[in-house]
Amino acid sequence: MRNEHKDKKIVFTYGTYDLIHSAHAIYLLKAKAKGDILVVGVAKNRSKLRIPNKKLPLIDEKNREELLHYFNFVDYTVLVDIDDLSEELESLRPDVFFTLENDWVKKIRTEKEKNIANKHKIKITKNPKGKIYVSASDMINRVADVKIKSKVEYFFGKTKIDLSKGDWSKKKWSGLKTDIRSDTLFFGKHTHKVSPRYKNLIGKIIKYNDINKLREKYDIVDKKIVLALGACDLLHSGHARFFQQAKNSGDILVLGIPSDRVVRKQKGAGRPVVTEYSRAELMSFFRFTDFVTIYDKEDVRPFISNLNPDIFFTIKENWNEASDNDKYFNDVKGWNGKIKSIKPQAKNLSSTKIIKKATGIRIKEIFNEELEESRNGKPLKDI
Repeated sequence: MRNEHKDKKIVFTYGTYDLIHSAHAIYLLKAKAKGDILVVGVAKNRSKLRIPNKKLPLIDEKNREELLHYFNFVDYTVLVDIDDLSEELESLRPDVFFTLENDWVKKIRTEKEKNIANKHKIKITKNPKGKIYVSASDMINRVADVKIKSKVEYFFGKTKIDLSKGDWSKKKWSGLKTDIRSDTLFFGKHTHKVSPRYKNLIGKIIKYNDINKLREKYDIVDKKIVLALGACDLLHSGHARFFQQAKNSGDILVLGIPSDRVVRKQKGAGRPVVTEYSRAELMSFFRFTDFVTIYDKEDVRPFISNLNPDIFFTIKENWNEASDNDKYFNDVKGWNGKIKSIKPQAKNLSSTKIIKKATGIRIKEIFNEELEESRNGKPLKDI
């Protein structure tokens, strides 16, 4: 790689990227800003990770690696043992080793790596935590705790299970965070100080009330507009494949993100895990996205009619396989638009399966002593 990019400044960073959110994208964009070529080391499944929850990652290494390639600012990925990056530093010899400051404090990054960096004159950058820092463990514990709570209440009735206090018998309940977000947003008064060099890599977040002016305001009158909808909460590579297919079917892709209120009503307690603004922000970082907006209606027909897309792109379900009498079909047909639908892009990878797996891990963590006792099939006796 070094020979291919002799005149380019190479930046190397790393991470697990299990349940990805906007803070991950911001971190990677910061890393990219330090040079020309960004190489991301993605933790292998077998990495020890040196974190309390050793059952991570939830999602396979290949799927986590694939998802990163949908970011315009990620040039290369490589699977690594995240506990020891000395081999990668020796072979790649990047100009910049972009790290988390906290990883040096916790001694996840080692003196061995530091010595290799010094030997090859690799600059080590230590990025501090954001004002609001969220890890995959936080997200996993939250969805799992809510699921456990709902199961208990289903079988035993409403009980006063308070997950907000945390640290029950040192099991560290998640605390029911309701606003997982990065410390800066594109929305409202919050803006990123992004170099003009990278602004073309990022989609625009627009207000819902401006959606009917989109064609004229952004001078895309002669472009084919595609509309796709998605909660984009526990995001995985199947979602990205779907949105990339949507983009490929036209010129401009508009993503509609349902509000927290709508997602909560559709998916139940504990959802969404990530707040609406951060979900919209994350989606703006992907290469397939041109525009993102948040809508607050359970019926999406007004949204579709306001935008008048050339193509309404969706997952194949009963409603969009219906005849000409279908209300959505007639709406879109009214302006000579089309509905295109495809099968789910990752049938073995879904938000539901992620939550179930996270819940199982959490149950084992909390009730480990009880589960161990139950595995002993012998009757209890005192003589």
